[in-house]
Order: sequence, then structure tokens, then C-alpha cells
Amino acid sequence: MAGLQALILLVVVPAVAWAVGLLVLQSARRELVRDSGPQPTLEPSKARILLHLGYSAMPILLGLVLYALARPALDAIDRGSTGDVVRLEPLMLWASFAYAVAACSTLAAQTWIVKSRLRAFLGPEFGRVLPLWVVPTTGVIFALILVFLLLAYAASVLAGVPVASDSALSGATASFQAFALGTVAFPVAAGFSNRVRNLNQRGFMRAILIMELGELPVLVGLVQAFLALGSL
Repeated sequence: MAGLQALILLVVVPAVAWAVGLLVLQSARRELVRDSGPQPTLEPSKARILLHLGYSAMPILLGLVLYALARPALDAIDRGSTGDVVRLEPLMLWASFAYAVAACSTLAAQTWIVKSRLRAFLGPEFGRVLPLWVVPTTGVIFALILVFLLLAYAASVLAGVPVASDSALSGATASFQAFALGTVAFPVAAGFSNRVRNLNQRGFMRAILIMELGELPVLVGLVQAFLALGSL
């Protein structure tokens, strides 16, 4: 069961979120083309949409890597080979859940940014929309690092290192929950940032500042998780 849960959270959930984003942007692009008519500025639109879809698929690929690396620990948990490894099951579950939430929050924020600024994204202001799009990717990167740290700890437990106390495991579990909650700030920040319609120099600075403020809860969750994992 632990292996199936991890597969769903690390791979299937990000894939579904990515597919939903694909449908949303395809619909928005069709509406833009219909409203604008054939214009030379929209000629590279398909390439830029494909660029977004290609890079936004990274949470799926990274999830596959994490799942492959987690298989030894997940198989040991499912077999119930040792009591110490089985005690890691809730922590592994919540770590996978945190990655899934971070991936969905990142994809939701990026899709919302591109959809709201699609004309600019496909036009000459592409260079100003791209930095706004990049900021939420840190959620997935931070989640990837945290899960890597947990997998390193799980590998040490499989090698015979005694597992931490129940209170330490509970603290680490709570830190992953807090981190997952913090990543939800990215779509919220994207919504407020999208209200800044003019991306001139002052408008761009306001929009990017709002996105960076949305990263603060993620950083708080990251530090909390680092400290909790370090205490195991």
C-alpha cells in the first residue's frame, strides 16, 4: 500500500495537474486567436506554449525519480520486514503528500500566470512574464530536496541505524504538513500579482515582489522541515 500511495502522490497527481493546465491553456490560446485574428505577433505562440508545457512537466519527471529511489524503503515497508522501517510509513506518506501539493501549487500558479498574461507571454513582453512564471518552481525544488533528505535517512534505517523516537518522527511529519500548506501561497500570490496588468518597469517590480512574498511561507516550511529532519 505504501508503494501505491507514493506512486499516486509523486507521479499521478502531478500528471493530472499538468494535464488540467494543458487543457486550460489550449482553451485560452484558442480564445485569444479567435479574438485577435491572424497576427504576426502570435506566430511563435505554439512554440512558447510548448516551452511552458515542457518545463512545467518537470514535477512529473522528478516524481518518477523520487519514486524509483524510494522503492527499496517502500518495498520494505510493504513487506513489514522490520519494525523500524514500518514506523517510517506515516512520514513517507506525508513527504509524498507534501511533494504532490508543492507540484500542484507550482503548476496552478504557473498556469494562472500564463493564462492571465497570455497575450504578453506570446508577445514582446515574454521576457517580463517569464520571471514571474519561474518563481513558483522553487516549491517543487524545495520539496525535492526535502524528500531526498528523507530517503537518505530511510536508507540509513534500512542499513541498520536505529529509527528516531516517536516524538521526532511526529515533528518531522508535522514539518512536511506545514511545508505543504506553505506552498499554497504560490497560487494566492499569483492571483494578486496578476492584478498588476501593466508590466512596465514599476509594474513589473510590483508583480515580482508579490510573487516573492508568496515564497516566504514556503521558506518558513522549508526551514522547519530541515530542522525536523536534522533531529532524526
